[in-house]
Amino acid sequence: MVSATRTRDVRPRYGRRRRRGVRPGRLGRRGCRVTSDRFGSVFGPIGTGRSFEKIVASLRGAIVRGDLSPGERLPSEAELATQLEVSRPLLREALKALELSGYLQVRRGYGGGRFVATPAAEEFHTIQAAALSPLDVSPHHVRDVRVAIEPMAARRAAEAKDSTDLRQAWTDLAPADDPPARAVATIVQVHGALVEASGNPAFVAIFDGLRGSVAASLGTRVQNANWRETCKELLGGIVDRVENGDADGAETSTRTYLIEHEYGTDEKSQQ
Repeated sequence: MVSATRTRDVRPRYGRRRRRGVRPGRLGRRGCRVTSDRFGSVFGPIGTGRSFEKIVASLRGAIVRGDLSPGERLPSEAELATQLEVSRPLLREALKALELSGYLQVRRGYGGGRFVATPAAEEFHTIQAAALSPLDVSPHHVRDVRVAIEPMAARRAAEAKDSTDLRQAWTDLAPADDPPARAVATIVQVHGALVEASGNPAFVAIFDGLRGSVAASLGTRVQNANWRETCKELLGGIVDRVENGDADGAETSTRTYLIEHEYGTDEKSQQ
């Protein structure tokens, strides 16, 4: 009688085992290896006052100080929210505000994500200041440019019936009881989406250069809850006209909105 013996599996194992405690990093731009540990030393918990403004200040400070290099990719929203100990929706709004301010860039597709803007934030603002010197460009100059391009952008968007991103931007408008900084960011986003929907890259380039000035012009107005409610209603009317292909209505309502709502207070105060 032959007894069956249990033999040991001696087949070779292929592939390399990963060392314990080592998580694979992610490749950022220029092949830079970006790990959670790297950002853990940069970002800490926001603290008990987990406000929108504090999140923006923390991230912006890391960029301005040089803790984050131009072209470096940020961690995912989930990782960053964990490190800062904030909610993902609140973090998402703060990241959007930094994108609008030129501190971050979003890249789509493979290897995409949120990157520190190139040139660095401080260089960006130096360039912007040189291009649009406050000594040469007043709020009225900015108003005139916007009144010239945004109504036409609305017309072109209505003719193309390109409103998907515009409708989403309008839906994302901050409620009247949200922080003013978030309101500014979301209102500017609607105007940016309107210009982009025109399909005219020249309009987009001009508006992108004015984003900071547009945001500054909204600073005091957004503190008025009634003004913000009216703003959402009027912008909603513009979006409706674009969706319906009403080119004349979209152009007229955009011009009226800018002159009478966003800049109307300035005009009356100077009379």
